[in-house]
Amino acid sequence: MQEDVLGTRRTAVPEDIVLCARCGKATPIKDSHIIEGDVLDETLSEFEYLCPDCWQALETGEKDLPIV
Repeated sequence: MQEDVLGTRRTAVPEDIVLCARCGKATPIKDSHIIEGDVLDETLSEFEYLCPDCWQALETGEKDLPIV
């Protein structure tokens, strides 16, 4: 599903788009923030991207949900 959304977006808007690691929102790479990937996450990359909204939330002290 994500590939379909990003593929359509790339056709309409010719800039690089990444998905936010926290909320999944499609964000232009120039507006996103790069963070180090978490070892416990199911990510295949050493780095992940955050959208401006999630970055601001974490900067103001909001915490992610604990792992259960």
